[in-house]
This record gives sequence, C-alpha cells and structure tokens, in this order.
Amino acid sequence: MGASFDTVEEQKTFAEAESFPYKLIADTDKSVGKMYQAERTPDMPMHEYGIPRRITYLIDPEGVIRKTYDLDAGEHDLSEHASECLEAIRELSG
Repeated sequence: MGASFDTVEEQKTFAEAESFPYKLIADTDKSVGKMYQAERTPDMPMHEYGIPRRITYLIDPEGVIRKTYDLDAGEHDLSEHASECLEAIRELSG
C-alpha cells in the first residue's frame, strides 16, 4: 500500500492514471506520515510544499518493520527500487 498527504480524489486519480494494483492512503492530516517519520521537518528540502519524504518500509505480517528504504537520503536508486524491494521480500520470506 502507499500513502501520501494528498486528498482521496487526488490519490484516486493518481492510482488510476498509474494503474496501481494496490491501495493508496490519503493521509491528509499527516497522522500516518508522522508515525512513520515521513513528514519533513522545517530544515528539510521541500518542507514548504508539504511533500512527504519518500520512504519505503517492508513490514511483516506481525507488523514488524524488516527493512527501510529512505529514497530522499540518496541511498537507493529509484529506477532499481522496485526490484530491490522484491528481492528483499523474497529473502525475508525464505
């Protein structure tokens, strides 16, 4: 699932345009973003635009975060991100 600070309508339009096979959360009050440290602090780039940090969490069925990818930190290449996550899921599942 994905989340952003956009409205339900914006999320629906985006998901349909991208043909996403999963649900998107419209976190308009930023409560989920705050819990997962995705809200930008005033000293971070893009804070003034209200854009959340780009972070991916792999969470197991028990709710434990097994892996974190902070795409804003430049540690991960966006073009490789999906395959990197799928490989980690395979490793964690095996």
